Amino acid sequence: MVETTGSASVAIDASPEVVYDILTDLSRIGELSPECYKVEWEGGASGPAVGAEFRGYNRNSGNEWDAGCVVTAADPGREWAFEVPAPDGRKTVWRYVIEPTESGCLVTESFDSPILDAEFFQKVGRHDLLLKNIAQTLDNLKAAAES
Repeated sequence: MVETTGSASVAIDASPEVVYDILTDLSRIGELSPECYKVEWEGGASGPAVGAEFRGYNRNSGNEWDAGCVVTAADPGREWAFEVPAPDGRKTVWRYVIEPTESGCLVTESFDSPILDAEFFQKVGRHDLLLKNIAQTLDNLKAAAES
């Protein structure tokens, strides 16, 4: 098994709290992500809290899938993270770290995914696509937070 990771950052002229609120308002995912178009809280959850569960619905290249997620960090104005468990026990972790700056904040989005076949992951271009999606998500987040 190989760890596949990636990250990108963007400076945003908005407070860390505003950015966190946008990231954790799951009804807004469609305006942020180029792949995930809908998210719903599950298991009685109604907002961001460690252990809360939600389901994300994704589309890409004519394929559609959904995945259950579990919140692993919900620190207002600082960090939002969740894991996507796979049936075989592996977990992909998505994380947003928000750092205050003089004019607002710096947001870093990252993923850490243990995969069984890194060569195939690269061959199908999934790693590059995830990096492209992160950049687009951060650009969309910046536009939403600064408007």
